[in-house]
Amino acid sequence: MLNLTPSDIRLGQSFKLRESAIRAVADLLAERGAVDPQYVNSMLGREQTANTYLGNGVAIPHGRPQEANLIKETRVALIQVPDGVPWKGEERAQLIFGIAAKSDEHIGLLGRLTAITSDSDLAKRLAHTTDPAEIVRALNNSEAGNQQTADDGFVGRRVVVSFNNPRGFHLRPASQIAEVTERMDGNISLVANGREADARSAMSIVGLGISAGSDIEIRSDSPYADDHLRQLQRLVEIINEEPQENTEEAEPSVHWQPTDASKEQILHGTMAAPGIAVGPIFLWDQARVTTATRKRGDVHSEQEALAVAIASAIETLEEFAADPAMNKVQRNLFGAHSTMLGDETLRSQALKKIDDKTDAQQAWESVVAEQVSHLESLSDANLAQRGIDLKDAGSRVTRILLGADQQTLANLLEPTILIAGELEPSEAAQLTKSKICGICLREGSPNAHSAIVARSLGIPMVVAMGDSLDHVTENDKVILDASGSRLILNPSAEDQESACVILKTLDAQRKRAWTDRFQPALTQDGHRMEVVANIARVAEAEEALKAGAEGIGLVRTEFLFLDREHAPSEDEQYESYKAMVKALNGLPMVLRTIDIGGDKPVDYLGMSERDLSFLGLRGIRIGLARPDILRTQLRAVYRAAQHGEIKLLFPMIATSNDFRRIRNISESVRQEIDGPRIELGVMIEVPSAVIMASELAKVADFFSVGTNDLTQYALAVDRTHPLLAKRADGLHPVVLRLIDMATKAAHAEGKWIGVCGGIAADTLGAQILTGLGIDELSMPPSVIPGIKEKLRKSHFSELQRLAKRALQQEDAVAVRLLPIK
Repeated sequence: MLNLTPSDIRLGQSFKLRESAIRAVADLLAERGAVDPQYVNSMLGREQTANTYLGNGVAIPHGRPQEANLIKETRVALIQVPDGVPWKGEERAQLIFGIAAKSDEHIGLLGRLTAITSDSDLAKRLAHTTDPAEIVRALNNSEAGNQQTADDGFVGRRVVVSFNNPRGFHLRPASQIAEVTERMDGNISLVANGREADARSAMSIVGLGISAGSDIEIRSDSPYADDHLRQLQRLVEIINEEPQENTEEAEPSVHWQPTDASKEQILHGTMAAPGIAVGPIFLWDQARVTTATRKRGDVHSEQEALAVAIASAIETLEEFAADPAMNKVQRNLFGAHSTMLGDETLRSQALKKIDDKTDAQQAWESVVAEQVSHLESLSDANLAQRGIDLKDAGSRVTRILLGADQQTLANLLEPTILIAGELEPSEAAQLTKSKICGICLREGSPNAHSAIVARSLGIPMVVAMGDSLDHVTENDKVILDASGSRLILNPSAEDQESACVILKTLDAQRKRAWTDRFQPALTQDGHRMEVVANIARVAEAEEALKAGAEGIGLVRTEFLFLDREHAPSEDEQYESYKAMVKALNGLPMVLRTIDIGGDKPVDYLGMSERDLSFLGLRGIRIGLARPDILRTQLRAVYRAAQHGEIKLLFPMIATSNDFRRIRNISESVRQEIDGPRIELGVMIEVPSAVIMASELAKVADFFSVGTNDLTQYALAVDRTHPLLAKRADGLHPVVLRLIDMATKAAHAEGKWIGVCGGIAADTLGAQILTGLGIDELSMPPSVIPGIKEKLRKSHFSELQRLAKRALQQEDAVAVRLLPIK
């Protein structure tokens, strides 16, 4: 059991940042001989993925299981912060219990802490006490009194299940139980160790002190108790099988320690992107400051100037968004900023503000500031982030009006470490590792867009460094140990050399991973999975091959038809398809015919919103309604097929007669131009197609499952509806069972079946689909290396068992809780 003594407590501390408090409690654990000094990095790493705030001012920072080797002995230490330190959102922690435990020794402590988290008066008193013994007594007295005694007179249904996971019943499984129980009715409770807890309260469950070997009695007085108890019993069994935390997908850890640096040389912050960098300092804030001014003209001239500046900014952003050298995160960000600046309401409001007293710059900044203020005031974090994006995009227009330099990095001759107060998302998106090898910010957050961009580019980044960065000087040599959340000023030659050794090691790891992307997804016991890419444009075909794709599993041809005033001509489509197939150098390409409608409307078709609804003229239905568009596309496809292997996929096939009709049209077009015979496939995305899969497999050459639409049609959920979209989980057993049926039907006729929907790009989804016997997985190019690596480390026999268990679950939550070995 984990016990606290007065010597493990430090009272009356004060911190501005959560990270500083964690470092202090980690130092106390190290001082007490419980942990290695490097354990602090494990504790900070845990904060990135887990919530350690319990409530009522109590927080329990602790390390990750994969760094348990840094723990020398089980111990708990306490830092008291009477004024509190920001921890989670608006919550402030006053009692910070640092925990060092290799397995489930801390579960009992969590149980005793519920007495504090459920008693605000007690929590307040302990947060301000000057007697450490009072805190010790409070914890000891709570051991038997923080839960109600089990009711021996309970009337209802009950079931007993044994808990045997050595990791203990900590906060995460308790939260899983509470989340599932929230959807049930009646009174539901858990009984363990003679005490009873509300199953809808994660902290009450933790307070039971359930450990490996405990029996848990689940009680319910609901009319549907048998059903509820069966689900909860199954969930506990799943939790029992939960393995140690999977660390395979984490970035390579960097264990570097300076050997010759004083405390004054080390500045601390929060890791936003892992890694290590060595280089001179580049003061970004000074570089981007502009002293440019502009002379104003008359009202008409100012309006013209603003209109030109907005158009110029949009043009630049669109160029960035279309640049194949940019990664997906960068392109998406620039595309979003372009859309924001293209908002006609924003533009017209700014133009109207221009008058004899207000010039273009003042009008623009005023309107943008109003919108930013509105967005940032919203409670929705995503909408608040849009405010940051709008401010960023708006500043681009201002700089154009001022004629300021937009290429601040152009004069850098070597990789540098960028120091700034904050970094706008678009600024981060224009960085390259050849110019910037690391980033340190006074402010910022690991969840900010700039941090997301830095991670996508592989640039180490530390944020929330505060005023300590005031002491750095341009061109000073530093070491940024982002994985250790620190910046080392004026490092010794020895430390620089050791850091460079780590850099070379990490570089070798990345090169090996990049090299392995071309290895097949061959499981440990010899099962081969074909891994291909989803694309929409020619440039993406080349990107897919570079990422290790073994072909193209889905070409979304509708993107040729969007954002234009008329349909593309036969020649335009032919040239596009030909370029794609030639870029593949003989690898196969599955090309889906136009799938406009639903969430991809097109005005020039002259069809109503009802026509193009999800249950309207989708997929082949629009082709049958507009044969001119369909036949033009088919002619282009058959012409392009003379240059490489193309397989044709037809969407929204509901019955075998649907396929026969479209097959006959295709054959007539092929004969018209004397095109080659190609495989014709059915996109399985309608439940009726699954029901008729045996008949469809007799007439089609292959199946490709579109899990996004199959999910929404099977679960009757509009995946674009903001209130319903979360229900559209492709790992729902309903969807998996439909895929299983289609797979068996295809294989019975000797046909192959692929999956090109969202769950193919999901690590768990890819493993389950492999276990179901799917022959091909198609996904965005960026995730191909990771999925292939995951499958190579798997055993097909284990994936088959995983898939079988997934089919037996009742909802997607249960599927996602399944343990993976």
